[in-house]
Amino acid sequence: MTPENDLPAESRASAFSVDPVQPDIRVGTVASAREEGDKMMLWIDFGALLGVRRATMTLVKRYEASQLVGRQVCAVVNPQLHNASVNQVLALGMPDRSGDMVLICPDRRVPDGGKLF
Repeated sequence: MTPENDLPAESRASAFSVDPVQPDIRVGTVASAREEGDKMMLWIDFGALLGVRRATMTLVKRYEASQLVGRQVCAVVNPQLHNASVNQVLALGMPDRSGDMVLICPDRRVPDGGKLF
């Protein structure tokens, strides 16, 4: 896992959106997942430039950890998070009719780190 501060300064600058208000949404592959109560901890690999980042979501009603590994998901990689947050990125999802979270993901495999435009 490579936290943002471990990247060289020039990579950090180019890895994240210059406009802090505009979300930088990228695709990554879930490298590992672990259930913690009603939450799912995800470690998402965004490729060589961004590395692996951590996200937490309420997914345990719809997904098992083993189902998520290897799956591509979309996430905001430049979120404005509180310092105490365990999240490094915000994985994206939408509620289904029962209110359970469904992950937002590409319908075909794309390169990790690809930017939504």
